[in-house]
Amino acid sequence: MTELEHQFIRQLTTAAWPLPWQIAFGVVMVMGYVGWSRLYFRVLDRGVRARIGRVLGVHIRWVQRHSASYQTPFETGFERYHAWSWGIEEERQRTFLRDGLVASLCFVVVNLAFGLWPVAIFFLVSLGLRALSAIILIPAIVAVVAIYAMFWAGRYEVAGMRDAAAAPPTGQ
Repeated sequence: MTELEHQFIRQLTTAAWPLPWQIAFGVVMVMGYVGWSRLYFRVLDRGVRARIGRVLGVHIRWVQRHSASYQTPFETGFERYHAWSWGIEEERQRTFLRDGLVASLCFVVVNLAFGLWPVAIFFLVSLGLRALSAIILIPAIVAVVAIYAMFWAGRYEVAGMRDAAAAPPTGQ
């Protein structure tokens, strides 16, 4: 091998942590992110929606935004696909501002705060501490992006979401 090839391999495999720790961290991070994603949507989400709904004085449920099943004045017409988001259960309470606030809170709370904190930790450890080499970092980043896209980008459907979206309003 030439010196240039040796240097390239050193750059790919050099990191602050030994290779077994890097592999273990990458696997734990990816599996932990999948576990966290499932835990949030199946266990924690109901409580978060209830608490925010109490503060706003509305009942918040999962809805398919930009579809005929959820009529709201908060539509721009530029959306390309149906996405799961929070919405207000009672149609008479859906004003442009209120429904816009609920949709915005869904983005900030669910997609950003709950969906990205594990990614922030991953990037802090891997890039900030230079703990992972490129041969571990790149596949882990690809996996993390795929997990985010699967769970947190508005396409993931938990059992009961579709039923709640189709159910008639029950009131407060």
